[in-house]
Amino acid sequence: MANDVQTVVIGKRQIMRELKKGNITEIRIAADAETAYITELIDAAKKNGVNYRICSTMHDIAREYNIEVPSGAVGVLKA
Repeated sequence: MANDVQTVVIGKRQIMRELKKGNITEIRIAADAETAYITELIDAAKKNGVNYRICSTMHDIAREYNIEVPSGAVGVLKA
């Protein structure tokens, strides 16, 4: 994936903030995140009409987006 052309926010708190502003186009969630965390993000995505995708692991998300620590989710911002 060409993540250098996509700007993302990291973690649930930032994703929720940007969802309220209407700035998120997609949420990518790690399958190994806590169940409540996953459920809350999926519910928020559905409520806001935003696509979401379950990715493999928190480590994979960190590696893909050059994040120093494992992350449960990233939100892709509108261009």
